[in-house]
Amino acid sequence: MSNKLLSIALKELHVLQEQSNVFKSADFSGKNMTYLKKAGYLKPIIRGWYHQSHPADMDGDSTTWYAGYWEFITKYLHERFGRDYCLNPEMSLLLHTQNSIIPGQIVVITKKGSVGKVKLPYDTSLFIYPDKKAFPKESVTVNGLNVYLLEEALCKVGVSFFRDKQEEIEIALSMVKDVSALLNILLTRDRMDDASSRIGGALKFVGREDDAIRIKETYETATFKIVSLKNPFDKETALLKPSRERNPYALRLQSMWEKYRAVIISMKITIQEQKTLLSVEEIIAEMAEKYQTDAYHSLSIEGYKVSLDLIAKVASGVWDPAQNSEDKATRDALAAKGYYEAFQAVKKSIVTCIENGEAITEVLHKEHHKWYSELFSPSVQTGILEPRHLAGYRSHQVYLRGSLHVPFPNIAIVDAMETYFDLLAKEEDPIVGAILGHFMFGFIHPYMDGNGRMARFTMNAILVSHGYPWLIIKVEHRDRYMQTLESASVDEDVRPFVEFILECANEGVVNKYPEK
Repeated sequence: MSNKLLSIALKELHVLQEQSNVFKSADFSGKNMTYLKKAGYLKPIIRGWYHQSHPADMDGDSTTWYAGYWEFITKYLHERFGRDYCLNPEMSLLLHTQNSIIPGQIVVITKKGSVGKVKLPYDTSLFIYPDKKAFPKESVTVNGLNVYLLEEALCKVGVSFFRDKQEEIEIALSMVKDVSALLNILLTRDRMDDASSRIGGALKFVGREDDAIRIKETYETATFKIVSLKNPFDKETALLKPSRERNPYALRLQSMWEKYRAVIISMKITIQEQKTLLSVEEIIAEMAEKYQTDAYHSLSIEGYKVSLDLIAKVASGVWDPAQNSEDKATRDALAAKGYYEAFQAVKKSIVTCIENGEAITEVLHKEHHKWYSELFSPSVQTGILEPRHLAGYRSHQVYLRGSLHVPFPNIAIVDAMETYFDLLAKEEDPIVGAILGHFMFGFIHPYMDGNGRMARFTMNAILVSHGYPWLIIKVEHRDRYMQTLESASVDEDVRPFVEFILECANEGVVNKYPEK
């Protein structure tokens, strides 16, 4: 295959990927699809369907598949069933609450057809079955997919979902402003006694006593059945406090913060604090001493996208990424320069906080955009990046390499970050603030790039301003670092990340937490 043929195929892919990450065989002309597959720019999903990839992707790298996952699910179901499908109640509820984890399997109910399982890449799948009786009379579209109404999904999920997914149920209930729609489902469906008890008990549990009583009294009056208001969850306390908040992203951050905070506090974590806060001069000296080591270890992960420059290089016959290191060296040098400038900005923020007696969280809120700008301004000034990269929060969806966690969509970022800074400001424990400040920043992923560096800056700004040493996460521990973040993001287990952070702080610091 010549570079000329590949360049022609890449041009076609470039046009297609402006609108999509998932393609069908019929989208490509001639043998372009064959050339792109051989070069590693396309990978198969199922017969006739492909997602974009990159030749540099290692075997087992699932990032490009996860980036196209929901698009494929949407297109495939629409093409095969039109409107005659609906995700099951459990998956419908997870979409309503904007749960961002890539599920291992999606269960789909159809009006007709046969039972079948569609195997997809990386142990994901679709399970499809017909059930006219269970098919909802009314459905809505969320993220392009047909799902149950939120209220009907709440009424139809079983008791195990309440026990296993308390956070999702609490978020869903918070999104229901008035229980009339819930009662409409409960009173027009058969065998809703247990569902009425679960919903009523859950409402009482989260502090909506009046709504719980309304469910109980209305259902009992209409059906002559008794409704208990027993707590349907395994936990004894709610994750969310009663509020008027209806935004599922803000609600998720609030519930996650409370849940993870309780875990951190229960671990009785202590880091030996210096006897007194360092002077401004001492802070500057310590940060200067640690800068080189910190800069070396603070690495980021990048994704891939077919560019016009790449197409031109392939067409000209000089495309040889394995041998051409000039671009990489230039990029690395500019990244190092940007890190230096950002590090100085962080240091200045910490000094400002101490000298003016300001809360570090207020300074963070005001100046985090400046830190980000310093990270990438050298690349913008030299023309490697466009000026729009300094605009602030991202304007596109991003995907994390190898992770099942998909960060919030760009339309949710502003509200999510406001909630993030509110939670930081209300947090009284600086260790909790530093650990969750780091994790939540990465979980939201507000910028197109540099989120890991920004998360570590945030953590260290909180630590140093409260008298703790600057903490360095070493590159040799990268795999474990990523695994613990994945565990907190996907498995809802923050303990490994907390323990990892404490181990990173071991040098010259005492960390204590009980054995598991």
